[in-house]
Amino acid sequence: MRFIHTADWHLGNQMHEIDRKEEAQVFLKWLKSQIVEKNADTLVIAGDIFDTTNPPVEARRLYYSFLASLVDSCCKNVIIVGGNHDSASMLESSKELLDVLNIHVVGSINNLLPSDMCFELFDGKGEAEGICMALPFVREVELRNLIEPSEKCSDGDLYKNIYQKLYTSVFNEAEKLRSGRKIPVIATGHLYASDLEGRLSSKKSSEKSDDGMKVLDVLGSLGNVPPSVFPDVDYVALGHIHYSTTVAKNPSIRYSGSPFVMGFDDASIPHYVLLVDIQKNDSEEKKQPIIEKIETPRTNIYKRISGNLAEIKKELENLAEKKDVEGGKGEDSRKKLYIELCYKRELGVNAQEYLDEAVRSLPENVNVVSWKIAESDVFFEKNSFSNFDAAEVGNLDDKEIFTQLILSKTGLSAGSKEGKAAVEKFLPLFLELSD
Repeated sequence: MRFIHTADWHLGNQMHEIDRKEEAQVFLKWLKSQIVEKNADTLVIAGDIFDTTNPPVEARRLYYSFLASLVDSCCKNVIIVGGNHDSASMLESSKELLDVLNIHVVGSINNLLPSDMCFELFDGKGEAEGICMALPFVREVELRNLIEPSEKCSDGDLYKNIYQKLYTSVFNEAEKLRSGRKIPVIATGHLYASDLEGRLSSKKSSEKSDDGMKVLDVLGSLGNVPPSVFPDVDYVALGHIHYSTTVAKNPSIRYSGSPFVMGFDDASIPHYVLLVDIQKNDSEEKKQPIIEKIETPRTNIYKRISGNLAEIKKELENLAEKKDVEGGKGEDSRKKLYIELCYKRELGVNAQEYLDEAVRSLPENVNVVSWKIAESDVFFEKNSFSNFDAAEVGNLDDKEIFTQLILSKTGLSAGSKEGKAAVEKFLPLFLELSD
């Protein structure tokens, strides 16, 4: 059985108000070409198809056009599960029609039996070649509905036990559907698993990544699901983490990651879809799947420039003179380059004024869309001025002090739309009171 595992498309996303329609169009056209080229029988989309519960019309059009384009292809099965960003009712609104095309959608577990989340997967000859356990993102209220009266909600292992109960119940139905046939079983999930490899492996639950999501953006221990909850299946296709990684170093439990850059902190890493090949196995010993990571195309280029103001200015000047590799030479020179400036504060220096000329000198295809103070150099603590002496604060004018106070109290960044709006709203009031 050969299938492509992908997730976290976030169609309709506008990171820093960037129109990403072209990126989505290019990716979906490319994805179909990969399905055909690799002769994949199945496509698994593990949640967060859309960026919001009420996605724009154009995002929906792209989604349905893509699914329609697969009808006459080698892809005979599509499995789609809802993520935490998706509206289950919206995804399932066309469920009956999509079922006829062997496109199976599970938006949520509400009102579903375990058997409703199990599907046979067919090859080009119409013969069953696998079983899929299609589990979507599970919200806390949905998990609580699975709690027996005798189970206590205060138990630290409660959610782990309930997740295990849920996956086990669906796996039992998958085994019934398999009926002893020597065909593989795969499962899906949209959650934060524990023991990750890579970027988020050392993150704490209170921290955020640059895509604006908390590392653990669900309550209690829901965001730290141990790999032991997954049954002994041939492959677990996960979504929710935006970079490609394994869980507990197990090559059979994987996040595909998003095919797109979702934040400037992942702008420098490649993004993938995963081609998974599970070989036919007549023995009792389970074979490891063969995984091929296929890098997705880059329609736009995203780049974070970090350092002190002089270093950033020099790099911007290099871009203006087309000396930088990204955005400056070859094919990339024709692509749009979006930049985040991550700078170290310098007392008495207005960063935007200092860099204004260098920014205005950039080519038309290069745009600075985000300004960010380096995390290790944030001038004001979030709740007080206690770590800084009066002399340091005294070097700043009223406008700069109040601007930083507003941003620190709201937790917003200076370059974000929300941060600018907060400053515009409250700064005049502070200045008026200080006169």
